[in-house]
Amino acid sequence: MKHLPWLLIYLRFALTIPAIFMADHNLLGWPYILLLAIAAATDYYDGVLARKYGVETAAVRQWDSIADTVFFLGVLAGMYLAYPAIFATYAWGIYTILGLEAVRYVYDLYKFRRGASYHARSAKIFGVALLIATIAIMGFGIAMPFLPIALILGIISELEGLCMSIILKTWTYNVKHIGIAIRLRNTENS
Repeated sequence: MKHLPWLLIYLRFALTIPAIFMADHNLLGWPYILLLAIAAATDYYDGVLARKYGVETAAVRQWDSIADTVFFLGVLAGMYLAYPAIFATYAWGIYTILGLEAVRYVYDLYKFRRGASYHARSAKIFGVALLIATIAIMGFGIAMPFLPIALILGIISELEGLCMSIILKTWTYNVKHIGIAIRLRNTENS
């Protein structure tokens, strides 16, 4: 049972392939919504089970974050294939988030020698908004108002994550918001 969180993380990685395939073969609507629901369930339950079985480690949290990123990059590729006009309309926000994520990841690798895994509240809010927007697009072919809201929340989340990486002196996981990052830094200074 202690391996269940890892299996759910691996499953989310594996779901990236059907996310792209289904979009490329116009398997949208309810089948795609089901795929998104399975991915969301694996994301939720990997953390629940890790805590339940006492295996919530830095590695589990870090690979959970990587699986989220890889899966949604697959969904993004699927959106590009299925709805290129929607992708083009909102490219400003998509590329801003991807750019901020890349900058933060490079910064984290430079400073901490590994990627951050904060699981901040802003990231969770962004994740829910992104899931809703993705269901609207891939399930029903509509982006407004869901995608612009998700993109704005994503930019805010990425900026908070970058600020937390700048503030923190050492690699830390499960930092829920910037206030905690400031408190941790002040604790390290005392």
